[in-house]
Amino acid sequence: MRPPLSKLSQPKTVVIVLTIIYIVLKLSIINTPSPERPPQECIEQTSGCGFVFDEAHYVRAVRKMINGEAANNEHPPLAKYLIMYSILALGDTPLSWRLPSVISGTLTLPVLYLLARRLIGDGMAALLSVLLFALDVTGFNISSIAILDAPSLFFALLGAYLFIAGRRYLGTIVLAASVLSKTSALFTALGIIIYDALVTSRSGGDAASRISHSMRHIVFYGLLLFALMTAGLAVYDAHFQAYPHPFAHMDFILSYHSSLRFNCAEPHLPLYCVHKDNSGKTVVDLPLNWVLPIGGFSPMGFYIVTVLIDSREQHPILYYGIQSPLWWLFWIAAIYSIPFGLRHIIQHLRGLKNLPYSGREAVDTFFTIWVVFNYLIYFPLAYLLSRWVYPFYFYFTLPILSIAMADILTRRDMPSYVTWIVVGVQLMWFFIYYPVRSEEHMALLRLLGLPA
Repeated sequence: MRPPLSKLSQPKTVVIVLTIIYIVLKLSIINTPSPERPPQECIEQTSGCGFVFDEAHYVRAVRKMINGEAANNEHPPLAKYLIMYSILALGDTPLSWRLPSVISGTLTLPVLYLLARRLIGDGMAALLSVLLFALDVTGFNISSIAILDAPSLFFALLGAYLFIAGRRYLGTIVLAASVLSKTSALFTALGIIIYDALVTSRSGGDAASRISHSMRHIVFYGLLLFALMTAGLAVYDAHFQAYPHPFAHMDFILSYHSSLRFNCAEPHLPLYCVHKDNSGKTVVDLPLNWVLPIGGFSPMGFYIVTVLIDSREQHPILYYGIQSPLWWLFWIAAIYSIPFGLRHIIQHLRGLKNLPYSGREAVDTFFTIWVVFNYLIYFPLAYLLSRWVYPFYFYFTLPILSIAMADILTRRDMPSYVTWIVVGVQLMWFFIYYPVRSEEHMALLRLLGLPA
């Protein structure tokens, strides 16, 4: 019995099992909520259409695309193409809208394992990173609905893995797919290229040669990425006759996103402010507020159904954008990793040492660069430019935060019980805020005195 049991205990095997459980959970709720109106009535309106969160924008846009009309041009087209072809293949149902996100969100788990194994160099730590990420309820929700984020993150992580594995041309193509799914993934792609430029700049011992090598690397793959993005937009523009050329489309995307600005009528900096316009007041949760364990942002209600049971409000459907304990651990990861990541980068550029391909220094450096381009980038956008930002943008930071925390918990002299506590609390959070609850689930929550 030893060989079979040994195989079952291998991290790769456990990741496969986790991936199967993940997609089964997603498929079990994929049709909830469902529309009460036929699809043709849900192109110009949203009431009774079963849309969760920004599905109201993207599914309606895809229906226009199916009718031959360019729509939602302020966002890149690839994720919408995936939804469109899913609808054409399977019919216009919630299953077909959400299937591209479900598949890409599920495949993110094994890709994250491969990336973590490369960076950390340890299978069990890589498995822990997958488990922490999989148990984040906001990540689970975002990758269960028909929006742009799950396909974009999947391509971003796969591109990062390919770059680190030395398959840079294929990696650039995949990163272009990420950017063609969601505009903000451009920051992610640039961060990955910069990290790879640093790691590969080993020629010569002086700072000038290393910086020169890094710049040539960044310019080459940056231009290749830009060319692929341009080609992708050109295909969409030719298909729908949306713009005369892709540069006009890019100009529209930049102009649109530059115009998304809030006014801080009631400032409560640095945590949030209150935007006022003709439609009323809206709270803008600023980036610092996304990771605060005390007094953080209020949960974003993506889709909530409320019923009364024994005179108490219960929520059989509760799609939330909400912090999990993993978000609060950002501060631990930042303290452990960012100072060392910055030191490794400086020493590397000065020619004092080479950046390794795996191990603690690689994790610290990769986490530092990823945080700069996927989280800290929103600080100047929000605080200086007043550009609208939302807590669910932190979704892109979560997988690499999971890698950093897995490395800290398993390889930096942390007691093993701390790991079990972190996983247990993360699992409890996932159980409490799971988006679609059965009567038994809600009864158990009530029995335990937990929010139902």
